[in-house]
Amino acid sequence: MASEVEIEDVTKVEAALEALTAGKLQQGERLLQEVVANTPEAYENEEADGEGVAIKFWSMNEFMQYVSWMQDQGTERAVKWIGNAYPRAYYYLGFLCVKQQQYAQAVEYLDKGRSLEPENPKFLFEKAQALIHLGNKEGALALYDQVVETGPHVSQAELAMARRGRGFVLIEMGKLDDAEAAFHASLELDPESEIALSELKYIAHLRQGGPMVEDFESVETTGPDLSSCAICGKDYEQGVMITVEGRPLTICKRCERRLTKKWWQFWK
Repeated sequence: MASEVEIEDVTKVEAALEALTAGKLQQGERLLQEVVANTPEAYENEEADGEGVAIKFWSMNEFMQYVSWMQDQGTERAVKWIGNAYPRAYYYLGFLCVKQQQYAQAVEYLDKGRSLEPENPKFLFEKAQALIHLGNKEGALALYDQVVETGPHVSQAELAMARRGRGFVLIEMGKLDDAEAAFHASLELDPESEIALSELKYIAHLRQGGPMVEDFESVETTGPDLSSCAICGKDYEQGVMITVEGRPLTICKRCERRLTKKWWQFWK
């Protein structure tokens, strides 16, 4: 499914992310540009065969979301995890452009990335940030409104993030009642979100005549820590801890029972 060039490009994306993390922005951007230049005209993100399905996941969290959701649907098939190059490269180029205040260019990169992975909400979230800075709050709100339910590629955490993002935009638009409802809706999915709780306090502050904070910050996407189950996101008390691709992962007892051995078939 993946050519030798694409396999090499996956490695380049990882190197680019290491460079960005180390503050070497030009080096990271150069590597990402080299990767997107190799994007195939006919790109496929997944491929099914008689044994199961091969999917180009971004991370362990995406893999776990997919297998958990499919298990809930009663679908049994092996899942082969293949590294992801081109959608990720476009996303991080868009992310860099937002950080560098190159918002129109960010939109272009994010649209190209989303054309490769239409079901991935990350492109919508980052594009919403660019549109807000371009003064298009209605457009940003419409992007968040596209993420309305969980699915094989949309986790509960991402759905909560979409609701928080909607709340942020509504505050910027001065629609405090709707913003408050959005943050309360997010808390139904993520009851302990410090972001949502903080914004509800901010809304109360505004209603009391307090000044509005001018700088809009995006809602960051972070993976669960070891105190939370990697599948359902709830507090981890009892269950199992495994290592996948060298990274520790905790799974609560309830989710462990739901997953069969067949689901744990994946390769790089």
